[in-house]
Amino acid sequence: MKLFEKANELIRTLEYASFGVIDENGYPSVSAVSLINPENISELYFTTTMDSNKGKRLQKNNKASVNCYTSMNSITLVGETELFSDQETKSKYWQNWVALGADVYPNGVFDPNYCFIRFTTKRVSLWIDEEGAEFTLE
Repeated sequence: MKLFEKANELIRTLEYASFGVIDENGYPSVSAVSLINPENISELYFTTTMDSNKGKRLQKNNKASVNCYTSMNSITLVGETELFSDQETKSKYWQNWVALGADVYPNGVFDPNYCFIRFTTKRVSLWIDEEGAEFTLE
């Protein structure tokens, strides 16, 4: 699918996304996140802390949504998440800019509170180059 390929190209150029999770009352809660070396729209990675609102909420309900956009293009993804706090994963995806949040991650890549979110896409809605599409990924 041509739009799928365009979406994969576009996501590689983006730094930030909106990330929505379900809160303890069943409402959506959206925050800004940094994309960690996105390769395609099928699987994305973000960083957080286990004790953050986002981390706590994902431990209770792993369903989430991601929206990435430019002035004329939009990628909306719906899927499921998994939290990783093992040292191998944290070291693999560590980015030097994360160290700028020294107060959040005082022990850097070895901080026990530091974790990664893996977002796996189930449903896609695209608007790219004035063309739209919706489909599922299995």
